[in-house]
Amino acid sequence: MSGPSAQGAPDPSLFAQVIMLARSYATSACLHAAARLNVADLLAGGARPVSELARESKANEDALYRVLRALASINVFRETAPRTFVNTPISEILRTDVPGSAHAAVLFTADALHMEVYGELVHSVQTGEPAFKKVAGMEPFEFFRKNGEENRLFNSAMTSISASSLPPALQAYDFGETGTLADVGCGHGALLAGILQKHRGLRGIAFDLPNVAEGAKQRIESLGLAPRCEVVGGSFFEAVPPADSYVMKSIIHDWDDARAIAILKNCAKAMRGPSGKVVLLEMVIGAANEPSVAKWIDIEMLAIAGGRERTEAEYAELFSKSGLRLTRVVRTASPFGVIEAVKTQ
Repeated sequence: MSGPSAQGAPDPSLFAQVIMLARSYATSACLHAAARLNVADLLAGGARPVSELARESKANEDALYRVLRALASINVFRETAPRTFVNTPISEILRTDVPGSAHAAVLFTADALHMEVYGELVHSVQTGEPAFKKVAGMEPFEFFRKNGEENRLFNSAMTSISASSLPPALQAYDFGETGTLADVGCGHGALLAGILQKHRGLRGIAFDLPNVAEGAKQRIESLGLAPRCEVVGGSFFEAVPPADSYVMKSIIHDWDDARAIAILKNCAKAMRGPSGKVVLLEMVIGAANEPSVAKWIDIEMLAIAGGRERTEAEYAELFSKSGLRLTRVVRTASPFGVIEAVKTQ
């Protein structure tokens, strides 16, 4: 009896491509392992044999070699001689000591918790509900409050992402030199601190949950910005402090439309004067079939937070339901756009 006919069989290269896509979790796991072991830091001075890297990172030499060999095949590290590696431009940003380091973000986004959540993605696709709650038994922000190490990873990752997206935003958008700008959901204050350092005529309000705002207070004070920046604790679902304008980074995408509108309405209600603005730093989904980081972060929102990334038209609709009007979207050199709205008269 003969085997299956090759007639009509798929192109073997396409089959291999599909399998590589299905094994993308292996890329994430290898990248996470390299970050946990600080391999990029160990290579900061140049090429080194894997025997030295394994000894200093307390890893198994053969296992580490196999991980680095796999990563080198996608240009994360490069094997310059047998079992000897050097950093590439991609692995350089995994170093902990470089501006815009992705180290903290990789530790968070490729950790075991994420792997477990994505293993349950079909639950989100079938129900529209976050898989995170099925895995952890609670909403993500409640989970982070109750789990110190995961909360530390989350905050470090968000600070890292802010640090990488802020310079392009500051270059592309003028926040002005007068009035008071409130950073709603400020996290540890990286965004507002960067804005205030550039725009020295601005005053700031760092606003977040009381336990989170304490971290922002430390940053604001350490940078000498306390004389013109107030730190306020509270919930943006209840109210936000009065200010001339508001900025939010990666806040609105965390929430479904109803809760996003509630936040935006509170900003519109508290805004002083008719000339204020609400400025969002968010990814904006582009055209169909267009490659986009935003489309993949949208899956993160589906699986974990229950929010979503949005198109420009969807942001315009959110604003119109919140007493605001979209005025422009400013593209930046990072995946984040600056989305500006004014209060409806």
